[in-house]
Amino acid sequence: MIHHKIMVRSSKTAEQAIGRLLQLLRSTLCVFMFVGSASTFAGQNILYYLSQPGDWIGQGQEVRFTGADGSFSMNSYSNAVRADFITPGWTHSWFLNIGTADYSVLQAGAYESAQRAPSAGHPQLDFYGDGRGCNDLTGRFDVLEIVRDASGAVTQLAVNWEQHCNGIVPALLGQIRYNSDVPVIKTPKITLENPLNARGCVEASNPNGALVSMNANNTTDSAGGRSLQFSWSSTTGDAGTDSTFSVNAPLTTDPANPVTVTLSVTDLTNNTSSTAIKSVCISDTTGPAIVIFSPTPGQVVQGDNLILDVSIQDAVDKNITQYEVLVGRDFLSPIDPNTGRAQQRILQAPQVNGGVAVTITVRAIDVFGNSSSRFVTFTQTP
Repeated sequence: MIHHKIMVRSSKTAEQAIGRLLQLLRSTLCVFMFVGSASTFAGQNILYYLSQPGDWIGQGQEVRFTGADGSFSMNSYSNAVRADFITPGWTHSWFLNIGTADYSVLQAGAYESAQRAPSAGHPQLDFYGDGRGCNDLTGRFDVLEIVRDASGAVTQLAVNWEQHCNGIVPALLGQIRYNSDVPVIKTPKITLENPLNARGCVEASNPNGALVSMNANNTTDSAGGRSLQFSWSSTTGDAGTDSTFSVNAPLTTDPANPVTVTLSVTDLTNNTSSTAIKSVCISDTTGPAIVIFSPTPGQVVQGDNLILDVSIQDAVDKNITQYEVLVGRDFLSPIDPNTGRAQQRILQAPQVNGGVAVTITVRAIDVFGNSSSRFVTFTQTP
């Protein structure tokens, strides 16, 4: 269990002396050095985030910065904190604002229904940087550790957060540690085992959709072992507790309304959790399967004794009943296979002066606009 701690680690005079020493070193060496309490307080300084594809702020990247990459600083108030990270030359600059909804004291705990500006029932959350920010956002955050000095300034902080920019589903999942020994948990990744089709979706395999399989990656507990607890859920109502997960996902008629899968991984060594979210759409891009049983390639057909024997099968659309048939360049009336296979006599006038090659083409299209065609060439004699 993580407790909220308020501790006094150094006097104001000592911190002022340390600040003057840091200023002297910066002016002498002309380099950026860590600004804050790192030399006074033990712990790590880390900014880590995993941006899901489609997230504007993190651009779909996984990023980790430490004190060796730039400077961490902290601006704190009783109800809010702003944590800054800036690399030399401002090649990267990131800022996190968190605060309570009712301007009460910010302390360790879970803060739900967060938004950019605090209001009744909505704590403050805003992670932005590198020239990108959200106009509106939703999310949540967990303050795992917060330590203040005698003046109330935050000297140690550990925060995990989830942020959705401008109402979109893809999230930015972040963690920051400021002079904190609370370990950073790598945000888990949901890896899809199904291949994606040209529309970026899992291909439907039956009228109800497809079985989608996935697994949890990027998961290691703080001790480097496997003391992890998995919790899966999805908008289909399915749930699981293993490192792998499968769900029967329905056919997605609206691409803007995919199946959403959520994975929460808890590190049992320190009881901290991290969450990943993945959206999966199911679509049909496969045309009907057409088989021409008769005539066969190269078959010799005498007179008008031509029997077209054809079948159509479609794994998703079971209601295809019409075929378009061409004999040479002439269209025939569509045939109705009823159960998926039909035989029909094709009345084609016998050719004179010996046999002639004739091609029959069968075309079919399903309700999703996927088309297929098959042809066969045979010899027709008088």
